[in-house]
Amino acid sequence: MNVLRLTGIASGLDTDQIVKDLMRIERMKVDRFYQQRQTLEWQKEQYREIINKVRVFRDKYFDLLKPETNLTSPTSLKKMTTKVSAADLVSVTATASAILGETTFQVIQSATAARAVSEKVTKESENGNRLSFSDTLEHIFSNRLENANDQIFSEEGQFAFRLNGVEITVNADDTLNTFLQKINNSQAGIQISYSTFSDTFTMVARSTGAGHIETDENGFELFSALGFSGPEEGPIGDGEIHYLGEAGRDAKFRINGFEGSSRTNTFTIDGLTYTILQKVDEEQPVVTVTTETDTEAIYKVLEGFVNDYNELIETINNKINEEYFRSFPPLTEEQKEAMSEKEIELWEEKAKSGLLRRDSALEGMLRNMRTVLYDAVDGMNITQIGIETSRDYRDHGKLVLTNGGADLKQAIAQNPDKVAELFTRRSEISYSATLTAEERAQRYTESGIGARISDILNDNIRTTRDKDGKKGILLERAGIEGDITEFRNFYDDRIKEVNKQIDRLNELFARKEEAYYRQFAAMEKALQQLYVQADYLMVQLQRNSY
Repeated sequence: MNVLRLTGIASGLDTDQIVKDLMRIERMKVDRFYQQRQTLEWQKEQYREIINKVRVFRDKYFDLLKPETNLTSPTSLKKMTTKVSAADLVSVTATASAILGETTFQVIQSATAARAVSEKVTKESENGNRLSFSDTLEHIFSNRLENANDQIFSEEGQFAFRLNGVEITVNADDTLNTFLQKINNSQAGIQISYSTFSDTFTMVARSTGAGHIETDENGFELFSALGFSGPEEGPIGDGEIHYLGEAGRDAKFRINGFEGSSRTNTFTIDGLTYTILQKVDEEQPVVTVTTETDTEAIYKVLEGFVNDYNELIETINNKINEEYFRSFPPLTEEQKEAMSEKEIELWEEKAKSGLLRRDSALEGMLRNMRTVLYDAVDGMNITQIGIETSRDYRDHGKLVLTNGGADLKQAIAQNPDKVAELFTRRSEISYSATLTAEERAQRYTESGIGARISDILNDNIRTTRDKDGKKGILLERAGIEGDITEFRNFYDDRIKEVNKQIDRLNELFARKEEAYYRQFAAMEKALQQLYVQADYLMVQLQRNSY
């Protein structure tokens, strides 16, 4: 609470400035804690920046939901490419399980969707006017059939029917647009549309494959009124089920002489995904599909990993080797008031430097990752495929591709399975924060480089707890947004302790400042009394002199 003080009235002294000067030493004690708190805040911020970079790296190369770059999944390093002799007829892509070599493929027929087209909707007596999307169903049916409103809609003006087993209810006052939307938005799997040009309705199944568009008695009555009919050949229906239009059909094909079928034109067999690109009604010539290792695609994944790994460890190394300027503590508010913005910027640049220098947790993570890259996997290590550690000590363990990457490409081309095994080999033991030392040792032995690095990153930034209740090492230090460690971590605990010291000192500061003001007030009061007495004596002396 601000207190209005009238000071220096008797003495003429600038009491506020005197108290401020007396409190300067006390303020310096408080400022030191403010500076300590600011340093801790900066350390936490820098730590979290590193944690976020580690998360991005982990999520790119060790996330099960990203198989294309996940180095713990065979998919990332077992990429295939295909060549098709008739690429306009069929496209073929290969998965990691595809077999290298040639495959023959022959299209017998393509898959089609069930389809029904109405006759021309508008009667000649209507002078050729087309339907409007704002027309109501009552208007449409009254023009199609005599007394159709009585036949189609109930007294409540509703009509229910089933389409592909799904019940749909329409109202007499529904517009044509609403009617179409009700069908299209239903689970019937049908797309219906009306063409103002041809004055016809078209229904198409959303998926291909054998089978008709089916409706019940009510639906057949409704769609008949709209100009639809059943198939030209074969039974119109079976019991209460009626068929509309033409049936769809399955795709038929031969692979290496063996015949097969699929409800869709895209299907996967033996690791190859085929897509028939044209409508085919008769048997086509045999197509040759050649499957090869996609050396360039595999190389790109590993090249990206090397570059991103180098960028990550460079960021961390820069922080743990950054120069520390002891004579540049955080500025106090009073110091900032006496400086320009540029001076503050340059000062704080030095004040923030070296705050994570020689940090043991970060050094430990880097050391463990370097060890993983040196250790062999089943007798093989990265130097055998053209990846090695930089010989320049200033690179602090960065990886380099020997011979400009040519050695790695050659290793992939000659033995792609071996390269994939080196990185993506998996242990029967899954990662867990609660594994015993024996289980961790077994998992390490049985795993490839990918899983080993993933384990190190998880040890540092996992959000799960170990048997001692601890989360990832770096999270325990600085925490991360969205997790309980955001507010419960080493740095925040230290900051809370500093805040307690600041609060305690501020309380003592206020008391001492108040004591000074009381002392000066007492002095002012005494001086005032002294002046009054002096004035009285002066008056008495003057009277006696007369």
